[in-house]
Amino acid sequence: MKFFRVAVFIVFFSAMGFFFYYRDINDYFPITHVRIYGIEHTQPQTLQEALSPLVHRGFFSIDVDLIRERLLQEPWIADAFVRRIWPIYVDIRLIEKHPIAKWNGLGLLSTNGELFRPSAYMLLHLPQFIGPDEARIEMLRYYHEINRILQSLHVKISYFELTPYASWKIILDNGIVIRINHKDLLTRLAQFVSVYPKIIRGHPQDVEYIDLRYPYGVAVHWKTVVKT
Repeated sequence: MKFFRVAVFIVFFSAMGFFFYYRDINDYFPITHVRIYGIEHTQPQTLQEALSPLVHRGFFSIDVDLIRERLLQEPWIADAFVRRIWPIYVDIRLIEKHPIAKWNGLGLLSTNGELFRPSAYMLLHLPQFIGPDEARIEMLRYYHEINRILQSLHVKISYFELTPYASWKIILDNGIVIRINHKDLLTRLAQFVSVYPKIIRGHPQDVEYIDLRYPYGVAVHWKTVVKT
């Protein structure tokens, strides 16, 4: 019985010693510097509020996986890499999503077709896409291809819509509206670019819209010009 009591005391004091050791070592070397790299769109104040409860602790008690999980909840962040650096640092490297366009007035479309909704996204100067959700990837692909075709004209897409009638409405950054069928979209646009200088003749501001839906021709609708 005496041996049993001694054994209990030994276990008890061993457990208490471990408890105080663990508590003390986690209080040592508090994190005093959090270095974040890769911020472009994410607001620093937002990150500070998200990370403060997770980094105000000792070096040995920092949970880098929990910090990464919290960061991935922010709409702009695609990935995050977190590591401790002895004795007082936490380094965070962020990879943000790259927006291509505004999508249906609901959020932003990233380069890989992901829809996300950060705050104040409407203030960004980006093209507007309108279309069904299942067409996001297709529209991204056509967007890049069409802009490549338009390079020689020094214009880009500012508005891109796939209509319910399976046709496209494109507004260029010079204000010209183009209507074109879904079929042979890229071929028809390439043909149009080749005759664009002859048709427009340096007056894009006078064009209301250009209709490429005809199989063998182009219709240019001019704005009504009131002469004084």
